Parts: sequence; structure tokens; C-alpha cells
Amino acid sequence: MNRLPIVLALLVVIGTVAYMSLGGKSGLRKAIFAQAMPVTYFEPYNARPASLEQISGPVYAFTYGFCRSMVIDTPEGLAVFDTFDSEFVTALSDELAAQFPGKTVKWVIYSHNHLDHVRGSAGLGPEEVIGHRLVNQFVADWPKAISDFAPVSRTVEGDVTISLGGIEVDFLYMPHSHSATLYGFHVREADVVFAPDMMFVRAMPPFDFPDFYYPGYVRALDRLIALDAAHYVPSHLDAGTRRDLMDFRDMTARFHETVRSELAENDYHAADGAAMRRGLQAAYDKLEPEYGDWHGFNEMFVPKFGRHWGGVYLGY
Repeated sequence: MNRLPIVLALLVVIGTVAYMSLGGKSGLRKAIFAQAMPVTYFEPYNARPASLEQISGPVYAFTYGFCRSMVIDTPEGLAVFDTFDSEFVTALSDELAAQFPGKTVKWVIYSHNHLDHVRGSAGLGPEEVIGHRLVNQFVADWPKAISDFAPVSRTVEGDVTISLGGIEVDFLYMPHSHSATLYGFHVREADVVFAPDMMFVRAMPPFDFPDFYYPGYVRALDRLIALDAAHYVPSHLDAGTRRDLMDFRDMTARFHETVRSELAENDYHAADGAAMRRGLQAAYDKLEPEYGDWHGFNEMFVPKFGRHWGGVYLGY
């Protein structure tokens, strides 16, 4: 079923009622805006309880709500990869105390500088914080948005292998992809890959990553897939397998190519509202039969389309 016309028709009906009951153009605008934000995208996960699951050997995944960290239990202490926010850290601390009594968090590792991955970190009281050399600089640009950030104390750049309590972790730098500081991680002895913001299981990413460069992002996904690890851990939404990562990679490329071909029909002139509307409908009709049952397809289709339309036009 083509849901886009139905959604638009419902918005028209709602807007007409609002226009009549709330007073002219202002009422119509308010009604449309009220329906525009994809609130149902996050709600299924907001109430998801805390869960600490052993993935393989010393590697665990802690899931709470929308987010997921990787945790490594080493003889010298615990390593936590990404902290998300203070509520997440509180729930994580409770689970770690129950599972590893007497052990403290020795390392916090940031996958990248985005605030949704580094908030709350100070609450863990780590001895050492590891991240790309630019993380502190980027976070410092947002002093009013974050107050519980533990600054990076050990910087890394490029690919490195770091021993955390005798357990070697490959830090895989993904330049020009999703932020300037993104890392994926491979714990070789457990054959576990942590794929922060690089793996969504049958789901559209939220708002399609305002901060991402499409060619580099696909290269990052291909690099993780090529590891052919036994276990893959995403940082958001549902858990999955390497096959799920491959499906996400294919969807990302298919979506991009579909939008690109629609823009090509207009000789790559993106500043054309009528052409953009036609492209939106055409892309939806092509992609909905294949991906319409993925989480967030309808909620995130418009921002995702806009991101790729603009990205093709501008070359990012």
C-alpha cells in the first residue's frame, strides 16, 4: 500500500478542521506542524528496560531505551564504549555493580564526538578516557548543551590497536563518514564488532544523520562487513547480525541511488520545488514496497529524502 498519499490526505483533513476551528491560516499551520515530527519513531524504545547481555567471552552489550554500549570485562577493570546520557549511565552503573561487584570502570571510550554518545560519561568516574584527538575540541563548541562530559585524556588518530587490561581492541578509523572522529571497534579474541551509528536493524536512522558524508559512510559500512566477525553490536535500536548490517548497507545505497536518479531527471537542479515534490513521490513509490515495513520508514522518509536530495546536489 502506498502510505504517503494517505498520510498527506490525513494531514489535509486535520489541517482543514484546524483551519475552521482554530482560526484561519494560523490554525492550519499549527495542525500540520503538530503532525510533522515523527514522535512514534522513538516511543517503542523509550520504555525498554536495562539489559546487560554477554555477547562473547569478556564482551557484553548494555541496552537501555534507544541506546546500546559495548562493555569489556578485563582483569584490570571495565571498559565502556559510549555513554549516551546521565540516565543511561545511572542504569548502566546499577547493572555493572550487580554483574561485576567490586569492579570499577577504568576506561571510557568514545566512538565519536556527537553529544548523544558522550553525555553522562563523568558519572562513571573513569581513570582514562580514550577518543579521537578532536573530540574535546568539538564538544567544547557546545558548552550550554553538555555538563556531564569527561574529557578525552588519551587521544588517538587513525587506526590503532589498544590493549585494555590485556584485551586487544582494534580502533578502526572511519574518516569522512559520520563525523570527523568516528571509530568502529573489533575485539579480535571475542570476534565482536561494535558499530556505533553504522548499523541499524531493519530501521531507518533518525533524521538520516545530518552529519554524514555518503561515499565515506558506505565505505565505513563495507569495512565493517569485510571483517566477517561472528558478532555485531549496533549502538541504537534492535540487536542484529552481520546480515542485518549488509541489509542496512544495501538499503542506504538503494535509497541514495533512487533519489539521485530522480534528481538526474531534473538535470541535477535541486532548487526546484515542483521537481522535488515529484521526486519525493516517485522515490516513495519505488522504495516503499521493499522497505515500507522497516521501523521508521514513514516517520523518517521525508527528512531522509531531503538529506539525500541535498547531498547529491551539493556533493556530500
